[in-house]
Amino acid sequence: MEYKIIGNSMQALNIKLDEGELIYSDSGKLLSKSGNIKMTPKLFGGIAGAIERKLTGATAMLTEFKSVDGSGSISVSGVLPGKIKEISLDEGEEFIAEKNAFIAAQDSVKFTMQAVGIGAAFFGGTGLILQKFVGPGSVFIHVTGDIIEYDLDGTLSIEVDPGHIAGFDATLQYKIKFVDNIKTAMFGGVGLFLATFSGKGRIILHSVSRYKLSSEIYREGEEETKDK
Repeated sequence: MEYKIIGNSMQALNIKLDEGELIYSDSGKLLSKSGNIKMTPKLFGGIAGAIERKLTGATAMLTEFKSVDGSGSISVSGVLPGKIKEISLDEGEEFIAEKNAFIAAQDSVKFTMQAVGIGAAFFGGTGLILQKFVGPGSVFIHVTGDIIEYDLDGTLSIEVDPGHIAGFDATLQYKIKFVDNIKTAMFGGVGLFLATFSGKGRIILHSVSRYKLSSEIYREGEEETKDK
């Protein structure tokens, strides 16, 4: 597999597959493909996996792409302006992604679901069940805005707005923490909860919260409609 990330502020991912190679992608992320790429909807994890994906707000099925009769290529992208990042995983290495960040992965990468605490489900903004990827292989995620990355060395923890989380290494501990006080929650503009990460590993953040961006786009559209 060869890949190329195309564009600047609204990036797309082009993947070249040799004959017989396969990748899988989240439904609705396809831009284009060569005619010899065969698409097959797949229930990764069976019916139970599909139900879990629906609980996260993600699509129930993933799409498998296979190159037949020679090499071929496909292009995929996110649905909001942003950047694409490759996550390269060694054998057994695990990475957790929020439900909308995932766009594609090599067939060698195992896909499962990652449950988080009930506080994270209702207040974290990243869903009750996150998506877990187990190497070896490459996973590609879409980050809204620019990519913000932190590498924790185990000495300090970091607190972030949960709506900015794109993904993180499974080696990190993750929990939801209430903000300092009610006044901060009401007037600080940071929401009621922050996500706290500790341990060793990387965190990848959206520079722009996809939830806030989507809300702003919707609000602007509503105002324009009213003006007309």
